[in-house]
Parts: sequence; structure tokens; C-alpha cells
Amino acid sequence: MGKKLGILGGMGPLASAEFLATVYRLNLTEPEQDAPNCVLLSDPTFPDRTEAILAGATEELTSRLETALGELLRQGADRIVIACITIHHVLPKVSGPLRRKVISLLDLMVEGVLASPRPRLLLSTIGTRTARIFESHERWEEISRWMVCPGEDDQRALHDWIYALKAGQPEDDCLAWIEGLPERYGVEGLLFGCTEFHLLLRRMRARSSTGWDVIDPLWIAARDLRTLLGPAT
Repeated sequence: MGKKLGILGGMGPLASAEFLATVYRLNLTEPEQDAPNCVLLSDPTFPDRTEAILAGATEELTSRLETALGELLRQGADRIVIACITIHHVLPKVSGPLRRKVISLLDLMVEGVLASPRPRLLLSTIGTRTARIFESHERWEEISRWMVCPGEDDQRALHDWIYALKAGQPEDDCLAWIEGLPERYGVEGLLFGCTEFHLLLRRMRARSSTGWDVIDPLWIAARDLRTLLGPAT
């Protein structure tokens, strides 16, 4: 492809590893030497994003994010995907030259909603909801009419399921719970506002009985990778 994708992962490790696998599943080439050139920095030692946001103490997150992005650039990354939505809360505090190298998952989600506008349930962490990460996006007003957020009890349960996925608990259990949400909230689709749900995507699409319309920013990034990286130089 001529350019290298950097992936900042480890938040959690399974989701970012699955994203790397998705990149190759969607960009297989013959010969394999023409497949995407990627570098994955998987660092699970990042502080818990939701805990930092709820405590109002995000300085370490910002510092760690800046250091990790710089490391990926030193390893030759031309563009970077941060495989965590919640940490996008501190991305505006990162220095401009680093920030401009990041492919924003929030931007991809907005574009995905506008390309297929319909009522969708936003699945995210409590940290993302508390920080109003989506509502702070400059194009929120364009998509807000299509966004439905879970009630308080479901949001707490959703957060617990996210951490269960991080811990490697069976994905079918989480799927069974999510299955009942669209009808309960009267929506026609789901919006993956947490990268852990990328672990469920292939299985969800294989369950033909659901017919869910899912927007997953990691899948969009993998699908559109060649365009997002730009022409070879």
C-alpha cells in the first residue's frame, strides 16, 4: 500500500487484536506482499479511561496518549487508529502534529450515521456517556435526531458487559442480552460506541435472524483503509 497504519491498542487487548485481523480480512491481496503494512502498539497498562473521567483526573491519560502516538510515528506510522472510543475524550489535548495523524473513530461514526440515517441505540461506556464525547463532536447536531441512549439501568448493565468482554467472557452471553435492546428502544440499528463490541461483529452478522444494521467504526476504518491512508508517496 506504500503507507503504514499505526494501531494504538491494548484498551482492551482483544478488541485491538481483532481490529488488526479485520484489517487483513478486508484487505487480502495477491500477492500478500501488497497487503497493508501495520504496526500495533498494544499497551494494556493505560489507566482505566472511565475511572479517570469520573475522577476528573485525565492528565495521565493525556500524557500516556501523547507518548504512545509519538512512539507509533517513530515506528513509521503514517496514520493512526486509536482502538478505544473513551480515550478520544482527551485527544483534543494532544499536540496538533500528533492529533492530525489520528483517524478519528468519532468522525467515522458520524459519517456512517449520515450515510444510513435511522434510529440507532448508542452502545458505549459510562465514561463516554459522562464526558459527552459524542455530543461534543462538531457534527453532533447533524446526527442527534437518530441517536437513542440506553436508560440508566441498561447503561450500567452495558458497561458491565463491556468489561466482561475485556475479560474474555463468552461473547454469546453478551449477544443474548443485546438482542433484546432494539425492540425495547424502538430502534432500527446499533452504533458501536465502544471498540469492545468489535469482538461481536462477525457473530452478529452471522445471526441472520437479527437483521441488525450496525455501525462499527473499527470495521469502517478497516474497510476504507486505503482511502484513509491516502495515496502512496
